[in-house]
Amino acid sequence: MLKVSILTVGDEILIGQIVNSNASWISQKCIETGASIIEHRTVGDVEEEIIQAVYDLQKKSDIVLITGGLGPTIDDLTKPSLTKYFNDELVFDEQVFEWIKDFFFKRGQTEISERNKNLAYVPRSCKPLKNEFGTAPGMLFEQDGKIIVSMPGVPKEMQFIMNQYVLPLIKDKITKENCLTNHYCVLQTCGIPESVIADKLIGIDKEFSDVKIAFLPSYKGVRLRLQTENLPLSIACERIDQIKNVLYKRIGDYIYGEGEISLSEVIGKMLIDRNETVAVAESCTGGLLGSEFTKISGSSKYFIGGIISYSNDVKINTLGVNKNTIDKFGAVSEETAIEMAKNVRILLNTTYGLSITGVAGPTGGTPNKPVGTVWIGFSSPTTTFAKRYQFGGDREINRERSVYSALTLLYFQLKGLSI
Repeated sequence: MLKVSILTVGDEILIGQIVNSNASWISQKCIETGASIIEHRTVGDVEEEIIQAVYDLQKKSDIVLITGGLGPTIDDLTKPSLTKYFNDELVFDEQVFEWIKDFFFKRGQTEISERNKNLAYVPRSCKPLKNEFGTAPGMLFEQDGKIIVSMPGVPKEMQFIMNQYVLPLIKDKITKENCLTNHYCVLQTCGIPESVIADKLIGIDKEFSDVKIAFLPSYKGVRLRLQTENLPLSIACERIDQIKNVLYKRIGDYIYGEGEISLSEVIGKMLIDRNETVAVAESCTGGLLGSEFTKISGSSKYFIGGIISYSNDVKINTLGVNKNTIDKFGAVSEETAIEMAKNVRILLNTTYGLSITGVAGPTGGTPNKPVGTVWIGFSSPTTTFAKRYQFGGDREINRERSVYSALTLLYFQLKGLSI
C-alpha cells in the first residue's frame, strides 16, 4: 500500500488558535485515491523540530505532505528547514518569479516588494509547483524513491496544489506500482434514521463480507462509508460499485449524493434544472437557512431571498401573517408556519416558500410547546402545509436540526416523495 504521512507546521495549530482542517481535507482526498494515511504530525515554527519530523516521517512513508511555513515572514521556516534537510541551497527561479508577478498583476499591482520577490528563491533540488491562489509556490522533492511535497498553509492554496499536482501523482503511482489499496466511498442520506437504514440493509454484510459499512450520523443526516481493504484498486472499485447498486435499490429514495456534496448544493442543482426558485421565512433560525443556500456559488439563480421574522411584529407587518392567527394559535404553530411559507413565496414571487418557527430554547417552552418544538412550513403553487418536529433542549442543535429538516422537506417535495 502507498503510505502517506501529513506534517503540519505552525505554532497557531499547536496552541489551538486554528483548527487543523488542512490535515482532515488532505487525509480524505488521499484516502479517496486509494492511499493509506499512516500518521498526522504537527510541529511548531522551530527549524530543528521541522527537520526531525521530516526525517522521522520519510523513514516510514512513501510520500510526506507538508503544509504551512512557506510565507514571506520571519516565522515561515519550512523552506529553510527543507533546504538544510536536503543539504541544498536556495536559487532564484525565474519561472516562479513570473508566477509571482502575474499574481500581483492580476490584482492591479505592478510593484513587487523585496520580501515577496524572495519567495522566488527555492531549493535547487525541488520542483516548484505553481500556486494559482497565492505567491508562495509548492515544492516537490524526490529522494531514494520517496516523495516530499511542501505546500502553503492557506487552505485554498493547498487545495489547488493538491488537486493540480499531488492527487494525480498519487493516483499515477498507485496504478503504475499496482499497489493494494484501502478504497472508500461515501453515500449521503437524509430523512431516514440510521436504525431504519440498518433494518433495510439486513443481510448485506454477508453478501459483501469484503466491504465494511460504517454509519456516520449527524444532525444533517446519515453518511454511509463503504470501505474495502488491501485490494487492487480496480477490484476495490468494482466491489464498491456492486454494493452501491444494492444500496440504491434498497434506500435510493434517501440517498441524495456521493462524496462531500451538501444537500443544499443538490437542491440548488435541481432548482436550476427545473428553472425554479425558493424563498425563506425564518424565526428561530435567524437566517441560518438562507445562509445554507447562499454558501453555494451561483445560488442567486434560484435563491431569491428571505425574511427573518424573529418578532411577531415582523411576522405580521412585514411578512403578512394574520394577527388573529398568532393571537389564536401562537407564533409557534402549524397555522403560523403555513402563512409564513405561503406569504414569503408570494411576496418574493418564487416557486417555493419555506418557513421555520420554533422554540429553540433553553427558555420559552410550555407544556404544549416544550423547548425543541419546531414547525416547518412548505408552500408551492399547488401545495401548502406544515410539519411539526420535536427536537431536544440544546439551542444551537435545535437551530441546526431545523435548517436541515427544512432542506430535507424541500428535497423530498422536489423528488415527489413523502416524508
